[in-house]
Formats: sequence, structure tokens, C-alpha cells
Amino acid sequence: MAVEQRQYDISLDAARDLSDYQYHVMAGSGEFGCDIAGEADIDSVGILQSKPDAEGVSAEVRRVGISKAVCGGTIPAWSFVTPDADSHIVVAAEGEYHVGRAMEAGIEDQVISVLMEFGTTPAES
Repeated sequence: MAVEQRQYDISLDAARDLSDYQYHVMAGSGEFGCDIAGEADIDSVGILQSKPDAEGVSAEVRRVGISKAVCGGTIPAWSFVTPDADSHIVVAAEGEYHVGRAMEAGIEDQVISVLMEFGTTPAES
């Protein structure tokens, strides 16, 4: 069961209708704006919590805490995760930018909990 814990969210202006992208990874876009993130996007700023339905509408993006996120494939628990081309979370490869760690296992299109943590994915130990 996916859970969330709000610690630090930011409000950004939606670059377009993002109402179908709740719990997807967002990237910075223009001044104080956001749009869907691309594959392993270093510009990723967090996970969308709200459903802004037009350009310029305030979008609530989780930066710190625990967020729900939509899986883009099979994800083992505690894997580092990064966005795919559809802004879903997938397992991050060594050296890729990650947005957090999956707190539970998930499969494609499942919503799971992600502990927000930004950085470059280390080599497996």
C-alpha cells in the first residue's frame, strides 16, 4: 500500500495541462515552472502531487518526504529510481540522476511510495 509524508512541497506554474500526470516526475521549465521530466532527467525537481489542468495553474511538487509515484516497469524495493521518457519511475542505472528510492516493490502502472532523495546513482556495493 503506497503511503506519503509531506515534508516540503513547492508550488510551480504548470507548463501545460498536467492533470493526467499526478504522481509523475516533474522537471523545471522556464521561470518558476514545471513540465513532465524526460528519461533520467537531471532537471527533475520532484513528483507532482496535484492535478493542474491548464498552463500557468499552480502545480504542487514534492521535493522532500515520501511521495506516491507511478512505476514504468518492475522496481525492487529500495532501488534508486529515475524518470523514464513518460515521466514514470524506473530503476536508475549507475551514474544516472535519481529522484529517490522505492520503499516497496512495484510493477508497471502501479503507484508505490518513494523516499525523495536527489543525486547520482552509485555503483552497486
